[in-house]
Amino acid sequence: MNELLLAPRPQRAQFSAERAQAGLLQRRGPVSAPLAAALDRANGWLKGKSEATVPVRFAVDDPSEAPPALDDDESYRLELSNDSMRISAPRLAGARHALASLVQISNQCGHLPLGHIEDAPSFPWRGLMLDPARRFLSLDALLATLDAMALCKLNVLHLHLTDDQGFRFQSRAYPKLASAESYSREELRTLVTAATDRGIRIIPELDLPGHATSWLCAHPEWGPRRSPVAPSDRFGVHEAVLNPIDPAVLDAVDTLIDELARVFPDPFIHIGGDEVNPTGWNESAEISSHMADQGLDGPAALQAQFNQRLAEFAARHGKRIIGWDEALDGGAPTGMVAQSWRGATARNRALAAGHDCVLSSGYYLDLFYPADVHHAYAPDASEEELLALEDAMLEDPRFDHVAAGLKWTQGWRRPAPSSGTGRVLGGEACLWSELVSEELLPVRLWSRLPAIADRFWSNQPAPSDFGRWVEASLSHLAAAGVVDVQQTSRTLLRRFGVKEAHLPAVALLEPIKWYGRLLGQAALEARLSGQDMPQSRPYGTHTPLNRPADALLPESLAARRFGDLLAQGDPALIHECTRLLDVCAAEDFIPELTAPIANLKLILQTVVEVASGRLSQTEARPRIAEASAPAGEYIVAIAPQAQAWLQAP
Repeated sequence: MNELLLAPRPQRAQFSAERAQAGLLQRRGPVSAPLAAALDRANGWLKGKSEATVPVRFAVDDPSEAPPALDDDESYRLELSNDSMRISAPRLAGARHALASLVQISNQCGHLPLGHIEDAPSFPWRGLMLDPARRFLSLDALLATLDAMALCKLNVLHLHLTDDQGFRFQSRAYPKLASAESYSREELRTLVTAATDRGIRIIPELDLPGHATSWLCAHPEWGPRRSPVAPSDRFGVHEAVLNPIDPAVLDAVDTLIDELARVFPDPFIHIGGDEVNPTGWNESAEISSHMADQGLDGPAALQAQFNQRLAEFAARHGKRIIGWDEALDGGAPTGMVAQSWRGATARNRALAAGHDCVLSSGYYLDLFYPADVHHAYAPDASEEELLALEDAMLEDPRFDHVAAGLKWTQGWRRPAPSSGTGRVLGGEACLWSELVSEELLPVRLWSRLPAIADRFWSNQPAPSDFGRWVEASLSHLAAAGVVDVQQTSRTLLRRFGVKEAHLPAVALLEPIKWYGRLLGQAALEARLSGQDMPQSRPYGTHTPLNRPADALLPESLAARRFGDLLAQGDPALIHECTRLLDVCAAEDFIPELTAPIANLKLILQTVVEVASGRLSQTEARPRIAEASAPAGEYIVAIAPQAQAWLQAP
């Protein structure tokens, strides 16, 4: 039997070489309405549907339709025999996961291998954060995301609904807050219903008290300056901040939490709390007087007091708050969950202070990192292990061009006690949308998220053939008709000006990593030197995302395959290089690709000359190094493999 390449991988699986015919799934015996819907959805995901049917028997201890909740039992057992299959699970969630595994098996093999799977998630919180605040995502895009999440056994969709650039929730009490593109209550309830049908919790976020430009555009009286605030289409930290002691602000936030509570049944609500610029607070005599009267020793203490009020509001509406890890700096309310994004020590500080934690550091999809980098981070790894992973990136040739920036983030490191009463709930991948439009979402999101989903579910080390497994994970999504990452990338590249004949060469390019694209050269250099950040950046909310750098896969799968040729000394290497050089010889690449394609051409020529004995490894190294540097917003993805190849004995 061919190896099963499932994503996420089950905890335990045993199959024989015997097989049964695949087909549409036909239930045997009575099932609940939500389970029947899950079965219908699974049949819709099966490819190559035939007239054959496969009987399925369910044994679900509690098939109730209660909304999914943290710590639900999501385990299952899937048994495949000659004449039927049986799915056993304590709860409806496990039965859904069994069906997702069954779909992958059937689509990959074209038959059903006989055997069984016993499976359960490693973490109860397996999340994805999307950011429709900066660039809006339609309800249809969110609904499509839910199906892919269900196939990957992700169970939390966190919606970042407000930020400086947009306010995406239509409040009835404060209608002026909503941006032109925003979600009605009815749309969000539709989303919640669809998510519940798939066992996915939805957690809304109001980011406050910072990131509040969109709030103050509608209600400038809510800011410490009480003066008009202009809308913003730029990215980065803004000065806009809410007045945390204004009764009108507190009443508004209380009301908004109540409105959200009536739409979203999940017991958690996210209050943001990150990147608060205290300038407006420091300039306010009213706030300074309040801080003196209350014995607050700085902005962090003031924010902590504000967060305490938020926790009280949330509790009154049956909610528990979660916030980004900055919200812990001045002390946080008991029971608040921390979402850690500023490295390993932030997670451990939260745990030591008694706060449960969701890890997002290591899972930022907007940084264009390869899948293996994300997969290496285990939410429950020791601080030592996580810091070692962060440090290893400084030595990884794939990140040479942003190594100084990666080192800058070490300023977030602060020691934390090694123990505490907090619990690691799991992890959450984040896709901030500065460089993501709706049409780019499949490429940017699903090219690496299946690998992260595997870490959250199985928490196993990477498969030995990681590249083949990653491609298999993308094939599962495509076969189910949910999202075809590679085809979407090719289609967008052609739409953005890349000719069909040029695609084999362009597919060996990648966008530059980390915040290199978002910041631009001037802002990047300022950040690294510790200077104030300039306001001008190359991108804003209205910047079109219609260039090849936008459509490229963040990690070139073609480069992985080329790297295999190099590593194996494959005799087809010279032939492949020659084929690609013929593509690079074209003179009609769009202008912004001319320089990166020239770098690719130099690398390919160098590999051919070394492989054919016309150039020594020593002579080749400076040429490869030269061609490894970024060209605009592009790097040549095969450069690190070529460097490693030249170092081999």
